Amino acid sequence: MTSTMSKGISPYDFVQQVYYAQEKTILDFWPNDDKYREVLIEANLILRELEAMEDWTWLRETIVLGSCDDITNEIVQFELPDDVYKLSTLNHDCLRLYPILGEDDEGGYILNETYFIPVPIASSGDQRFNREKQTNWLAMNHVHDFQLRAVVQGNVIKFNRMLTPHEASMVLVADVQKHIKPFHVCNPNTCIDVEDSTCPNADDFYLTEVPDPNYVIMATAARHAEGSPPALARIAGLQDAAQRILSQMRANDASATDSDYIEWDTPGYIEVI
Repeated sequence: MTSTMSKGISPYDFVQQVYYAQEKTILDFWPNDDKYREVLIEANLILRELEAMEDWTWLRETIVLGSCDDITNEIVQFELPDDVYKLSTLNHDCLRLYPILGEDDEGGYILNETYFIPVPIASSGDQRFNREKQTNWLAMNHVHDFQLRAVVQGNVIKFNRMLTPHEASMVLVADVQKHIKPFHVCNPNTCIDVEDSTCPNADDFYLTEVPDPNYVIMATAARHAEGSPPALARIAGLQDAAQRILSQMRANDASATDSDYIEWDTPGYIEVI
């Protein structure tokens, strides 16, 4: 199930709604006001927490990390783009190597999606560990395991061995969790017109990735109310409202919250000597 994305909200409307939820009154602040910037800084902290809670499908995106050709004499490694938070870790998620059919008009790869080589994500110790199988299909004991695996260290992805010529002719694809776009916070170093209460980002829309921006509004209001003595009595109610919206987003994000299916094989006969 995919969640419906929101149309977003402007920073000005966001700040006004946070203060209304917190103080139950309409207040006007501008990008150069400290109160305005405080709310946006608080909201950005909430966004970092939200994207780290779980693998939301509304932040999931499939990206091409690059071609593996010309890298046959060394261990392959790729860097995740800056707008990627981490690799997705839902059931059966892994890196994938796809054959290349050609290039499109924009220079991107046309992939043969009918076939791919799965590359599971392994622990960092697999980078220098010689894994062995107990037996192989020929009943040979202690056979070296040459399965291709990937290790993630920071934002760098490394393979556990050099690629074969067949693997090196492919393109590496990954399902990732993207960052939520943070609010722009004005300051004299980034906004030339900040002293005139104008901002080049004032008309931008934010929270377009989040299915229900009201969660960020209520969660920000609850956190921001901690610094306002008159609003301290509102904190519990704001936290409850934010939690209800968060629970609804989790329920709607079925692909991330459903339990994994159990897989099994039909047992056959076992020869006993």
